Amino acid sequence: MTISSKDREVVRALAERLADAAADPAQETKLAEWKRHNSLKPGKPMVLQAPEHVWYEFVPVDALQCENDTSRKVEHALRRRVFKVDHLRDDEPITAQFPVGLHIQDSGWGIEMDKERNPDFQGVYGAVHYNTVIEDDADVEDIIPLRKVTVDWESSRREYEQVTELIGDILTVTMQGRKRFWFAPMDTFGMWRGMGQIMYDMVDRPEWVHRALNRITESEIRVARQLETADALSLNNDVGYVGSGGIGATDELPAEGFNSNHIRLRDLWGFATTQIFSEVSPAMHDEFAITYETRYLSLFGMNCYGCCEPLHKKMHLVRKLPRMRRVSMSTWVDVDEGTEQIGRDFIYSSKPNPAFLAAGTWDITPCRSEIIAVLAAARRNHCITEFIMKDTHTCCGEPERYSEWTEMAMQLAEEYAA
Repeated sequence: MTISSKDREVVRALAERLADAAADPAQETKLAEWKRHNSLKPGKPMVLQAPEHVWYEFVPVDALQCENDTSRKVEHALRRRVFKVDHLRDDEPITAQFPVGLHIQDSGWGIEMDKERNPDFQGVYGAVHYNTVIEDDADVEDIIPLRKVTVDWESSRREYEQVTELIGDILTVTMQGRKRFWFAPMDTFGMWRGMGQIMYDMVDRPEWVHRALNRITESEIRVARQLETADALSLNNDVGYVGSGGIGATDELPAEGFNSNHIRLRDLWGFATTQIFSEVSPAMHDEFAITYETRYLSLFGMNCYGCCEPLHKKMHLVRKLPRMRRVSMSTWVDVDEGTEQIGRDFIYSSKPNPAFLAAGTWDITPCRSEIIAVLAAARRNHCITEFIMKDTHTCCGEPERYSEWTEMAMQLAEEYAA
């Protein structure tokens, strides 16, 4: 299907709106602030609104006007970015770049998960129960594959050329390789064994669990190295999202010896997490997580750690990881202990409670109290702080909740910096 004049008109109008926003000098100021922040220099706490699963309410698919598949894809991406410009005025720098992702195929794990959801749950997202699909003491080296990735350069270039022809005179269209990494071997294994069962396994068959984790780690490292060899990586020291939250802009990457013709893993931010270990002892966290995360994170130039798991009592373990810079502090942490343990050594990446934004009745009061508590603790302990609103699932038909939260958080961050 060719791109119609109507599709072209719709997409180009959105591209022009984005280009106008990107031309605002305030965007360069935001970029400089993230670089300051990521270098651990004191200043205003940064605020990032990452709506994740709420985008389907903000920019519903049935609201798209284009008909051609390529133009619809571009329209959707542009509408999301324009929505953020208009309604979520946080610290994310707006740029005139439009990335077209490489078409990368991953051979996959080949292990089908058996998961259950509450039949009364009407949405797409929510809690899941995982049933065991790998039997006790199975040959994990045989079951868990060493995955392979391939790049379809021909189809990648074809899409790039289509998008360039469509909006390339308005925005800078780039071909983008893999720039985000998510390493969570125990979470992966837990989805195959069941989250409850894996807790017994660490006690009943620890050597077997280690064999599985080692195999998953080998596979993930193999994938990362294949992408590096194939020149299918892109730098993430720009305005993109890194880790489980935060903008990656920094002058400390790429690493020494960088050659723009061959981006290496050590030129990038890396990331690891073990979310299911919220109730696991530091000793077990060290044995079954840190051991493997160290191997993987050693590939990268700078690293982020953690997502939903509370880490305020495990910072002595996080400090063992290589080239750490950003540490997630979930809504479940003790903020006083967390800020004290982090101090000025890493970014305290605060993850405010998204449940407040999904409540039946919207009340910004607990959101404000939560932000103030973190800011006060961070001030006492001289923390470099950021607030990342993520893991969100609905706005309950009231998108303005997210606008109000962002405005509130930005205002408090400014007051804290004063």
